[in-house]
Amino acid sequence: MSSTPDATPELLERLVPINELTADDRERLASKATMLDLEPGTRLEARNEYRWLDYLLSGKVNLVSSGKPLVINPDSERGAQPIFLKPRPRDYAIILTPARLMRVDRQLYETLRNAVSQSGIEIEDMNLSDTEGEIFAGLYQACLSNALELPAMPEVALEINKAAEDPDMDLSTLARVVQMDMAVTGSLIKAANSAMYGGSAPVSHVRGALQRLGMDSTRQLVMGIAMGRVFRSETPGISARMHELWDHSVHVSALSFVIARHCGGFDPDRALLAGLLHDVGAVPILEHIGRHEPDIEPQALEDIVERLHGLTGELVISYWGLGTDMIQVARESDLWHRRGGAEADYCDVVQVAQLYAYTQQGRTDRPHFDSVPAFERLCLSGVCDGDRLDPVDEAEAEIAAVMDILKGR
Repeated sequence: MSSTPDATPELLERLVPINELTADDRERLASKATMLDLEPGTRLEARNEYRWLDYLLSGKVNLVSSGKPLVINPDSERGAQPIFLKPRPRDYAIILTPARLMRVDRQLYETLRNAVSQSGIEIEDMNLSDTEGEIFAGLYQACLSNALELPAMPEVALEINKAAEDPDMDLSTLARVVQMDMAVTGSLIKAANSAMYGGSAPVSHVRGALQRLGMDSTRQLVMGIAMGRVFRSETPGISARMHELWDHSVHVSALSFVIARHCGGFDPDRALLAGLLHDVGAVPILEHIGRHEPDIEPQALEDIVERLHGLTGELVISYWGLGTDMIQVARESDLWHRRGGAEADYCDVVQVAQLYAYTQQGRTDRPHFDSVPAFERLCLSGVCDGDRLDPVDEAEAEIAAVMDILKGR
């Protein structure tokens, strides 16, 4: 992969949405791009192109989106946008004349865009020594320059995400994908038999579990069950902290599931995943510091995690391509008094779940769960009694079951 004379600074400044990046980041993005010379009649399928932003640099293409054709040429306003601006699995494009495309890595774009959105972080007000301040500054710069090693998405989660994008995926093929991982298979069957999914008649095989759960729930659950592997470490001194982080994430995840279901307007399985991922940004920080700065003071480590995990979480979620709603959760779920939008979102659900968990633990260094704007947006005042939420109290057994499933017990 290399840049070509086609990817001039003037061109990159015109293309939407990469023109939102800095000039240096646009150049970096272009240096990783691929140039494709395509003949008339070549067919591009949106379902195969979702990893990239495809820009038409020369020639003409006929885009068929939702059954409606549109001829695109590079000099038009539409031509400055990716061919598949909002990819739908059944959309496709036919090359009409000899054409050149620039294929840009979508995840790299998201990562660079999200790094640009981060304002500078001051370290003077952090209680760090000079050495610890240098560690923080180095880690922060590693985040902004994409030099920080990010955790890989578990293989089974990667494969199930690919399968979910295929409109022709059938149950038998999906079952084979799930059965790549026996631990995940067992947990899915257990989930299908739980009260969460109306498991009155037990199923004993993965095909029956998938029929009961459906594609969307299967996708979110596989991701959630596999996440436990991301929160593991072989680095001395870090494994215990990682285990504690996973326990907290699982608890928040189960609470998020119940709160989302009660409030309505949410996919509870998506809320479950959001709860699991809200602190995923701590994982690369802990690994990095554990390997390179093993003698750091515990409180300094916690201060650095506290200040940076939103930024690193945004990088991880972008790297995995899990969507803007999950990016928002990773970035903002600890901003207790964020304004948010007019309507509640998954970040609100996770915030209340987190603060509810902290309240039950007796922590006083965090706001009470009913004192933040998220609580009002979720309209929970009618089911709140002091330190308790009725929907949570009524679902204690279910919460325990969700936690067992996620922990593979």
